[in-house]
Amino acid sequence: MKLIFSFKYIFAFLITVTIGFSLLSGCDDSGVEQNPTVDSGVVHFDSIGVVDGIGNVMNSINLYNGTTVERDSVSKDANLTDSAGTLMNYMLRSGDLTDQNVVPGFQTRFNRIYAALTQAQFDTITKIPVGRDTVLPDIDFTADDTYGSGAWGYFNLPMSTSDSKPVFSFWLKGKSANFIGRNVYGIIYPREASLDGNGNFRMSFEVKINVMGYNHFYHAAH
Repeated sequence: MKLIFSFKYIFAFLITVTIGFSLLSGCDDSGVEQNPTVDSGVVHFDSIGVVDGIGNVMNSINLYNGTTVERDSVSKDANLTDSAGTLMNYMLRSGDLTDQNVVPGFQTRFNRIYAALTQAQFDTITKIPVGRDTVLPDIDFTADDTYGSGAWGYFNLPMSTSDSKPVFSFWLKGKSANFIGRNVYGIIYPREASLDGNGNFRMSFEVKINVMGYNHFYHAAH
């Protein structure tokens, strides 16, 4: 009787350990690994502001870090540029494309993926819509700016957070090749635009990137 009693408890202990290991390793009852709710590598920047002006102003973005940087920062991935110095017709341009005597940054490639979405619709985006799970960067990113040679238009006033606005995908081509060591993709949404107290054009952008190179941008609200 004692031997049978011991075997019964040893068997129960082994079953408990096996179930516990399956739960800790993220497996379901069939032993299939479960995907996490949020893919690793997704980083969300709620609002990155830039401003136009004369000189070395804060008109550029380090998209990898989600920070505003100066026009002459070597870390910039994109800069806010107007078409003719008239405080209108703005676009985001690749960081390596500069005016005369301006310090270049890193190359970024863009593509417009939606012509007009609300904030709520932007929040639901989980993938760059390329018709496949993986991104082919040399095919899926077609321009050096958000103007797209006239196909996608400029940013202008008025622009508020309640408006429907275009959504762009981007590839940090320069940083991916020369600094990070793997492709980094993202999506960017213009939030709003106005004139500041000095009459300068200013804008803010919402950005999501995947630093692991996946075509996945779901980010849970905190």
